Amino acid sequence: MNAWVTFSKKFKMIWSELDSIVQANTSFIISSHSGLDGDSIGSQLSLYWYLTSLDKRVVIYNRDALPHKFAFLTNSGVFSCERPRGPFDVIVVLDCSNPSRLGWDKPSDMSNTIVNIDHHRDNARFGVLDIVRPDAAATGQILFDYFTYKKLQYPPHVAESLYAAVMTDTGAFRFSNTNGEILRLAAALCDRGANPSAIYGKVYDSFSSNGLLLQSKIWASLAFYNNGAVCSMEMPYDLIKDLGATYGDSEGMADMTVKGANVEVGMLIKYNEKETHFSLRSKGRVDVGRIAQSIPGGGGHSSAAGCTMVAPLSEAKPKMLALIEKEL
Repeated sequence: MNAWVTFSKKFKMIWSELDSIVQANTSFIISSHSGLDGDSIGSQLSLYWYLTSLDKRVVIYNRDALPHKFAFLTNSGVFSCERPRGPFDVIVVLDCSNPSRLGWDKPSDMSNTIVNIDHHRDNARFGVLDIVRPDAAATGQILFDYFTYKKLQYPPHVAESLYAAVMTDTGAFRFSNTNGEILRLAAALCDRGANPSAIYGKVYDSFSSNGLLLQSKIWASLAFYNNGAVCSMEMPYDLIKDLGATYGDSEGMADMTVKGANVEVGMLIKYNEKETHFSLRSKGRVDVGRIAQSIPGGGGHSSAAGCTMVAPLSEAKPKMLALIEKEL
């Protein structure tokens, strides 16, 4: 029996609870963490299709704009950074471990009913319904499972969104969360119309010239610490505007910080005068999720995590290096 079918049966009661909430309400707002990535985007679009197919009123609202490279996904134009006028019957928060990571204030003002669907192990269980599966490779995998349970005949563009979600959160099927179950899931989405080559090309091989210039500047900041066990790259936020690039052009650069043969931990540091954000990566020996969790609002997985220090780079970077050194 397929692993995702087994999971669907195990979670039959939870799926029934989700069904009840969907059936009992008419207006929904979908949101995810700040700094949108492929999983958060693909998951939001997949759920948007499902709810609108039931004639629900649905709005997708996020703090940050959709990265241009994901604009090829069907319905990407519905993404908005303008706070909608509420209230809504339900907020569905996807791929977000706690409300503070949404990056916008008082989601409870929008609705008292929050459905929380996520795969992060440090999820705060903040919903009236929490569907949290830390062993899932992506939130898109959880939605795939739900659609499988429902026996939905979804169109190819939904398969494309789900494929993009899983592909990006497995590093194009390179990370340790890639296994037979994930590859069978990807095959099932291909059978439903997802085109792996086209999706990969749009996400990973379609940077603008300004985006590539941004990446070159980030590469130029490359530095090593702790006898080469720690690698860092840096990007001042102002650099994006100065080069005419977009925030999404820096996505994926954090993964480059662990390419070195002797590197155990990498970090892409994005900063302005007041705060410093760390995108942390690990090859496996160091749990960067635990490091990120030690910073208020931070969290993630053992091999990929993030956090923000309310401090300038000159203060924040030495603190982070000290935290990493303790774990080496």
